[in-house]
Amino acid sequence: MADNDLDVYLTARNVLVELRLNLAKAVAAGYKKGETETAVKSLVEVQQAIDVIDHASEELEELEEAEDDED
Repeated sequence: MADNDLDVYLTARNVLVELRLNLAKAVAAGYKKGETETAVKSLVEVQQAIDVIDHASEELEELEEAEDDED
């Protein structure tokens, strides 16, 4: 089951990485009042979500390793 959970995290992370790139492209396209500020705010939020997923997947991997050590 843990492998499936890790797959979910990996898939979600990949989607967010693509979204982050698209937001960065929007910022790089040049300043557009309102749109650029929104893109920057969204970029920060997406990066935070990626960080959360990274942390959660690390915890899951550690838990899986601990369970393997018990066997």
